[in-house]
Amino acid sequence: MTQESLPETGPYTAPPLLDVPAVHPWRNVSRRSLTLALSVLPIVALINVGVLVWSLGGIDLSQRISRPELLGLAAALVFVPMLSNSLRLAIWARFLGVDLGFARALKVITGMMVANSVTPSATGGMPIKVLFLMGEGVPVRRALTLVSFQTAEDALVLFSLVGLCAGLSGFALFEFLGSDPVLWGRFSAGIRTTVLIAAMAAAGLVLIVAMVAGGVFGRRARNFAFRMVDTGREYVSHIVLDWGAALRHGKGAALINITLAGVQWLVRFSIAGLVLAAFGIDWQPVLFWLLQYLVQSISSIVPTPGGAGGAEAGFLFLFAPFVPVDVLVPAMSAWRLMFFYLPLTGAACLFFLLTRKIRIKLAAPAAPPQPAE
Repeated sequence: MTQESLPETGPYTAPPLLDVPAVHPWRNVSRRSLTLALSVLPIVALINVGVLVWSLGGIDLSQRISRPELLGLAAALVFVPMLSNSLRLAIWARFLGVDLGFARALKVITGMMVANSVTPSATGGMPIKVLFLMGEGVPVRRALTLVSFQTAEDALVLFSLVGLCAGLSGFALFEFLGSDPVLWGRFSAGIRTTVLIAAMAAAGLVLIVAMVAGGVFGRRARNFAFRMVDTGREYVSHIVLDWGAALRHGKGAALINITLAGVQWLVRFSIAGLVLAAFGIDWQPVLFWLLQYLVQSISSIVPTPGGAGGAEAGFLFLFAPFVPVDVLVPAMSAWRLMFFYLPLTGAACLFFLLTRKIRIKLAAPAAPPQPAE
């Protein structure tokens, strides 16, 4: 099937593609990660609650938190990104003719959130999302297409918002870093370390590929690698075909999804500002949004489950110039609970309920046919 043979109107139906046997053993990886996550989540959440209580000491919360209604608003808004992401996934699935729906898309997103909580953030969430989509019966290639659509939207929206916030804040963060040689040295050293690690990883990958192609690991490994490369080329060609169909017929879906992505990321990185405002700090929405984005970027390269440790350290480092010391640690703990553990707990509950509902529906006996009158 070629792009010229696509229909001019109606939903795009991708050509069928045989599954790859090599991915079958990995179909249950997401379930195993989810089981581990559900076991570890309560323990980690209790530890974070302990840090919050310790940071508050004997201080009365009613005196520390000046605007508790903002904490309630933050507690409600933390679920917006999860719902928005699920709706985006369902819209693109419908465009591609994949029988997914909002409920099953929500199951994929919630399952991915819980599984990501016990996997290093540096590994990224895309492989886990693909696995959960496969678990819902979505073919591998279409799962990759769905993930590529959302990744492109996220990159476009995030880069636009980061540039806009940096400009509106007058580049205050960079001016602050430049005014302090010690902080600037640490910041630049962190950037250099990240670039060095990325370069070493890329060099190692190139070396492994060259060794496999040269037969260092044996003929069987080389033949298997060549088969996977051929399969990858086939997947890429079909994904390009899907992208071509989206450019021709999916402009409306893309516009809706980009708008939803904007809402998702605006809300997601505004939680820190709301929490700080609840503690009586003057709310600077643009600057605080940018700071939380940087905190999340730092935690995403930390090789710990859910970015644990990196998120807390990044928050303390980046918000320290704008938040009093006596508020910084309790606000950080409250933000971590709101931003990470509250939606994660909700996602775990939703995933359990959706899974149970689907199992009951599948186990229900079919209704006997009605006799003709």
